Amino acid sequence: MAKVKPTTDEPRRGLFSRWRNWLYDPRVIIACVGLCAAPFIMNLAKRNGTDFTTLPQYQIDRREVQLTDLPEFAPVDLLERTWQRAGLEPKFSLLEPQLAERLGKAFEQSPWVREVKHIRLRYPNRIEIALEYREPVALVQLQQGYYPVDRDGILLPPMDFSIKQLGNYPVLEGIESVPRGPAGDHWGDLAVWGATRLAEMMLADGEKDSPWKRFHFTTIRVEGHTSTGVRTIDELNQVQYRLITNKGSEVIWGVAPDVPDPTEPNAETKLKRLEMYFRDFGGLQTAQGPVEIDLRRWKDIARRPLPSPGGGVTR
Repeated sequence: MAKVKPTTDEPRRGLFSRWRNWLYDPRVIIACVGLCAAPFIMNLAKRNGTDFTTLPQYQIDRREVQLTDLPEFAPVDLLERTWQRAGLEPKFSLLEPQLAERLGKAFEQSPWVREVKHIRLRYPNRIEIALEYREPVALVQLQQGYYPVDRDGILLPPMDFSIKQLGNYPVLEGIESVPRGPAGDHWGDLAVWGATRLAEMMLADGEKDSPWKRFHFTTIRVEGHTSTGVRTIDELNQVQYRLITNKGSEVIWGVAPDVPDPTEPNAETKLKRLEMYFRDFGGLQTAQGPVEIDLRRWKDIARRPLPSPGGGVTR
């Protein structure tokens, strides 16, 4: 028996059927009617002297505005703080023209916000705001105190951190420059940016399983840095980074991740070598005390003993 060859019209009919079912969906019809009728309703309201923005059923209190998925590292009063900084009213109408745009601009000015993902107006009186946040990855240690920064070297508000949080983030020491602007601006020093890229790499895989926790690191030391800061990639290529453990061992990492240097392995290779060393030797120190581990060599890893912390020996 001969088989009937399907015609090319069948996929077209299937596609047309799906479009027809979607167009006949009552929710789609109501939405289309609402969008088409909105200009006429507003125009009719203006002619009749009715201002829908003043109707009580469309009034929203600031407490009805919700930030979705606020992370633990962000301040709990971020909404109220942003509201006050932007000078927004405590009550307003959901029908206010360009309301979403006005709210979006207010949150874009927050140093904690990397991006406003979306703002959804939920009728009759609720608003949901989704944001991408700047997550702290390190604390820059200066004489004045500790300054939190994100993965791009953006300064975060120091007032939002306490001394209890020092153990949660890598400490960057050896930075001699100071921030060139307020919170929300870049530090202005590429050496800080390089350190934050290294910190982000060490903090990957979660808080408990990250290389930073497994290797018991506490500090990233920046070497070859000046008080004027680093402005170019060529200058950044001269900056070296060390990872310090809680028992005094030091890992010479070399240049920052994402900074090409033909004399050193790339960042992924260095991390794999460090993991192999940790697995083979059971840690980053010997029974005699801390060691210095150099990951910059192409063929192997160099190691030498270091004085024990508090031993009175200076380098």
